[in-house]
Amino acid sequence: MRRLISAQCALPRIRAEIEIPGGAPGWLGWLVATDAEGTVVGVAAGGVPLPGEGEVYALAVESGSRRRGVGTALLAAATDRMRTFGALDQRVELPAEADPALPFYTHLGFAALSARRWSRTL
Repeated sequence: MRRLISAQCALPRIRAEIEIPGGAPGWLGWLVATDAEGTVVGVAAGGVPLPGEGEVYALAVESGSRRRGVGTALLAAATDRMRTFGALDQRVELPAEADPALPFYTHLGFAALSARRWSRTL
């Protein structure tokens, strides 16, 4: 089995969120990307915890599937869901200032709010 790595979200948190009956306020759930054989190659989670503010809680892509549009497609799908629920901005908090995902987010228009918190207008 291949590993999906995300420093943004631990497995116990994922289990807890999946088990929330009806979801938490602002929680929009998990999105999953698979390859042609049905193997999971990426996941994303997000929500709109405050009116007008979308939040990317987690985005992970299997290392062999990176730079193939999987992360971009997952973020686009999460963004569409957030817009449906009234998000005007989208934010992400990275686990470290020099996080390896930073170039991905800046390429997609995110700008620094602080060293680890990034945002873009939708």
